[in-house]
Amino acid sequence: MSGLAIAVDASGRSGHARLDGPQPVVAGMSGTWTLRFDAGPGGLPAGGAIACIRRWPSDWDVPQCHSPAAPGFTTISFDSPCRYRWRTRRSIEWHPFDHVFELELLDAVPPGSGVTMVFGDRAGGGPGLRAQTFIEEASPLSVRVRPGQGAWIEIARLDVRVIAGEATRWELIAPSDVVAGEAFELALRVEDPWGNPAAATTRPEIAGARCTPLPDLPGIQRWTARIDAPGVARLRARGLPGEPRSNPVRVHDAAPATRIRWGDIHAQCVIGCGARSIDAFFAHARDFGRIDFASHQANCFLVSTPEWRETEDATARHNDPGRFVTLLGLEWSADTARGGDRNLYFPGDSAPITRCSHEYVDDKSDAASDLPLAEDLHAHYRGTRAIVALHVGGRTTDLSRHEPGLERLIEVHSTHATSEWFLFEALERGYRMGVTGGSDGVDGRPGASHPGHQAVRNVRGGLMAAPLGALTRDGLWQAMSARNCYATNGARIRLEFTGDGRPMGSEFAARAAPLLAIAVEGTAPLEAVDIFRGTTIVHSVALRAVDAPLSGRVRIAWRGATAPGNFSKSRMRWDGAATLSEGGFHDVEGHAFDTPDEGIVATTPSRIAWRSMTGGDWDGVIARIDAPAHAVLSVETPQISAAVPVGALARGPTRFQDAKPLRELEIQRLPCDPGPPGWQGVFRDPSPPTGWSAYWVRVRQWDGACAWSSPIFAEIGER
Repeated sequence: MSGLAIAVDASGRSGHARLDGPQPVVAGMSGTWTLRFDAGPGGLPAGGAIACIRRWPSDWDVPQCHSPAAPGFTTISFDSPCRYRWRTRRSIEWHPFDHVFELELLDAVPPGSGVTMVFGDRAGGGPGLRAQTFIEEASPLSVRVRPGQGAWIEIARLDVRVIAGEATRWELIAPSDVVAGEAFELALRVEDPWGNPAAATTRPEIAGARCTPLPDLPGIQRWTARIDAPGVARLRARGLPGEPRSNPVRVHDAAPATRIRWGDIHAQCVIGCGARSIDAFFAHARDFGRIDFASHQANCFLVSTPEWRETEDATARHNDPGRFVTLLGLEWSADTARGGDRNLYFPGDSAPITRCSHEYVDDKSDAASDLPLAEDLHAHYRGTRAIVALHVGGRTTDLSRHEPGLERLIEVHSTHATSEWFLFEALERGYRMGVTGGSDGVDGRPGASHPGHQAVRNVRGGLMAAPLGALTRDGLWQAMSARNCYATNGARIRLEFTGDGRPMGSEFAARAAPLLAIAVEGTAPLEAVDIFRGTTIVHSVALRAVDAPLSGRVRIAWRGATAPGNFSKSRMRWDGAATLSEGGFHDVEGHAFDTPDEGIVATTPSRIAWRSMTGGDWDGVIARIDAPAHAVLSVETPQISAAVPVGALARGPTRFQDAKPLRELEIQRLPCDPGPPGWQGVFRDPSPPTGWSAYWVRVRQWDGACAWSSPIFAEIGER
């Protein structure tokens, strides 16, 4: 559907609008806002309409007029008697202004008369209207009118500033590689419940390093730190809840040839369908996301030529070799039938913009440059230095259309979902691609994107890691082109993987199965390391000894996706409960939930109830069970329901699985000692087939964090 043109009335003849209410508002908090509309000199005839529209990323409450005690209750009053219909809808024709609250008028509104809408009216006992969960300097509300059956006219764009709430989570972030005695910057990220930069109330003591405080940044406390002894260090922030530990730091006795760097190369801001300015986007990535590199990826059909120039300028301005690297980029966003979403990366500070279409671009003077099909894109960039990455996204890439020389990377995790199926399909087709993760975020928070109320996203954003000799654009470019990178679902898990000494992404001929060497340092105790040949696990390392003593704590975990694809296709509801026929639950806690909207909603000694929605990722609950062996633990969810005698849990994990749709329920007693946070080992495939094989590694931690290596591609000759 083509974009619907909107006229803008700066004269006020079509009417005026004013918004009164909390300013600023804390992210995720409820309030009451009053919108006053006054008709212009011509009034509004019968058959006209008034609409209030928010942008695509918005997760403000949806207004409703039927339940006074429920969230988002809205009252409407006209100065003159008027019959009207109200409705909410998604409006793709106005994309990226998508979330519409509309009044359709059956009677005329006279000149100078108007209507008052109270969003979040609390008079009937309701909690008000919840603000969006992510910070934004100016969260816009577009007010539009339609005189009769004529064209829509925007009469106002009313902004609310959204700020962070109080601190509830702390994450200590260090470089993955340092040299003994070398100064480095250590950061404590302070988050509110929705992942926004919150104000710190105290400065903790750092154990494990010599530290000197640096000036704070929004949501960030900083130190200059030094670690004297070589090895693997995990620093600790004493004095904070849970005493957060840092990601693992490899401390070298001499400068290493490469250092693992972290980035998010797939997200967008208000240029495109996202939120916040592009300068705020890059600043958030660098300062709060604490990542080393980033790329802005706006949907091409939304980007005007001036906005592309702004993207080029901002990308060049924020590129700071040695500190923070930016890549110029664009998301080619054709429908799946025409090839599907593809991320484009350009090596320099500028590049001609090539769109799939001008669907939402008003100036169509350069429409002849459009590349409507994936084959057109391939032909245009074949032989250039451009790099293309494939992803699930809003319009999932059609993997039957592939250009190996250009398309070097495939995304396995984003805020849409954990999409291992996407990697499996590429491997089944014989493609040789590196693995990346990112946010595909539209909230303007690259490197630290959260799903909020899960209105347009499901899970927390991922990260890409790459070993770089130098933190420069050229160094990053070489690693991406060589597929020497890996993905996580957000945790800074340190992963090294080689085949016959060659790095991830390598292609080579081998007379025998390559010797695979793996070294993992996790951010929490490791649960398993799986080694794949293509889509088959050829070896799995359980990081808990078979005879290790078990605790009384039980983890009930589940994962699944309704269908392969983006957030709306993949999301799977798991709201449910666990009950005990005898005995009781104690010390109940959530496991791997992505948002405060998920989690435990009620507990009694014999029952735990929860809300959960997955997109291929794991969620769950953990509880200590005090019950006799013959007692029955029952789990009831919309996806899988099961019952297990408590005594049977001593024999090992119990798993229930379905393939279509993908879903899995796993119940197991947890070990007294969860095992090590690090592991290294070697493996050689005992029965490799001749020809090309792709070997890769998946890491799973006990806390639900995962990492996926890029494959090593070995051509094994006849034996």
